[in-house]
Amino acid sequence: MAGKIHILPDHVSQIIAAGEVVERPASVVKELMENAIDAGSTEILVELKAGGLQLIRVVDNGEGMEKEDVPRAFQRYATSKIRNAEDLYAIHTLGFRGEALPSISEVSKISLQTRPLHSLSGTEAICEGGKIKRISEVGCPVGTEVSVKDIFYNLPVKRKFLKSIRSELRYALLHFLRLSLSHASISFKFVHDGRVLHEHPETPSALVRIEAILGKEIYSHLRPIEIEDREIKIAGFASLPSFSKRNAEGLYFYVNQRFIKDRMIYKAVVDAYHHTLPNHQFPIVILFISIPPSTVDVNIHPTKAEVKFRDPERIYQTILACLRGVVEEGSFRPAERLSWVERRGDPFQKDVQPSFFIREPPSPTPFLSYEKGEPVPMVQEGERPPWKVVPSASYAVVGQIQGTYILCEGEGKLIFIDQHAAHERILFEKFKKEYESRSVVSEKLLFPILLEVSSEESSLLESGGEALRAMGFDIEPAGEKLYVIRSVPSFIEPKDSQDVVRGILEDLSFLEGVGRGEETLHAILVTLACHSAIRGNFPLKKEEADKLIEFLAPFSLSTTCPHGRPIFFILPLDELKKQFKRR
Repeated sequence: MAGKIHILPDHVSQIIAAGEVVERPASVVKELMENAIDAGSTEILVELKAGGLQLIRVVDNGEGMEKEDVPRAFQRYATSKIRNAEDLYAIHTLGFRGEALPSISEVSKISLQTRPLHSLSGTEAICEGGKIKRISEVGCPVGTEVSVKDIFYNLPVKRKFLKSIRSELRYALLHFLRLSLSHASISFKFVHDGRVLHEHPETPSALVRIEAILGKEIYSHLRPIEIEDREIKIAGFASLPSFSKRNAEGLYFYVNQRFIKDRMIYKAVVDAYHHTLPNHQFPIVILFISIPPSTVDVNIHPTKAEVKFRDPERIYQTILACLRGVVEEGSFRPAERLSWVERRGDPFQKDVQPSFFIREPPSPTPFLSYEKGEPVPMVQEGERPPWKVVPSASYAVVGQIQGTYILCEGEGKLIFIDQHAAHERILFEKFKKEYESRSVVSEKLLFPILLEVSSEESSLLESGGEALRAMGFDIEPAGEKLYVIRSVPSFIEPKDSQDVVRGILEDLSFLEGVGRGEETLHAILVTLACHSAIRGNFPLKKEEADKLIEFLAPFSLSTTCPHGRPIFFILPLDELKKQFKRR
């Protein structure tokens, strides 16, 4: 009887190995850029067509390759970085994990031209599906140019798993910007479909490169950090606690200039800011960690995205110590704390009466003062909310708890309502209805507002431009990463327009693809509703709470806010009686 276990043919096993390194076009961009940096380049050009699905071209002015080295470069585990097993623990470059060129050639069509400085002519190699078709002499500048066409042309199943052109472009840009951020002495240019998206000239200052990529606003909130503990050196920048983002994309960790993702370093950052940032808020932290190569293993991950430290606890404590200095610098001073209390209203102030309702809220509540007779969202004009129609279904407002939750009683139950989540859902439906009926009113700003953004935000603004215009925004480019806000929806206060746009861009950054799709519009509507809704810890007058409940009438008790959080919590009165032993 024949056995079940078979040895895979070489070409199949090589394709499987290639799949570990080349996940998508962005993987190719990363590997080729790292090779160009290791070659001592001072200028690197990255060009993509159709998000890298048609073409990925990386050109550098590095040292180039000799003619006899070209065919070897396409063989698995060929490298100039190591000679023996011990060298694996003394890697000073951005390689090695088998080197990427053989893996890339297995799943694409490659053209390589290279020329060292001392040679009058260069060498060209054509390779398809891992097979070298031709090697010839060619005239070309000093350095190396690699063109990768039709990625996964021989693996149609894997090609189907790739996302849209916009999504693949964004993945490639992330790797481009990460490498650009850590190599300020190199000039980088990124071109997509013939258009220059990013260009960063060489600079002796890491701060100049950080400002160019992350934007002036983030730059203004950064503080330098530097610490040395024997052979461990950590330098970089971290944001004050007064600035945060809703995603962790502002965390950049580099070990010996290699961008990595590391749970232990991530935990050190989170622990340092634990008591100063709200849940699900993240600082901007850029860490450059320099340690002896023998104390870190860079070959535990196929794409070299993770490393293993010999002494992770010491790295953790060192990072924690230097970040706490920034956190303590940004801690609240007594005067700042007092102004916050006066502005927002503190439920524990002595002058607050021990009652459910504060008679006069600190400032007018937005969007709760609708004109009489205005149709409520999701209720047809002329109809009355169901809770008002059926006497047995009426819910009376009992009070407000901690300025955040509205308590209602009716139908043998108590209903607790999160006022922010409830108002957010009401406004979301209202704005959505206005969009669908093309009745969004755009208000032209008397004084246009300048908006400076990061490289990624600039890309998001252009990708989501159509959806933003549909919601009443008129935002025009005014220079590199500089935009002018000329119009906003009428329900947005002009003074808040910059914060609203930044909030929208932050929400769009969570999406896989940004463009004309429903997800993009949904993210914009959610941000607008969230920004415009009343907040927690905001006292309401009795009539305002009544009005909010009236607007909630059409919604099911299982309805959530646009973020998916519950609006209602129901407590049957029988359960209350049970707790007090009345039944």
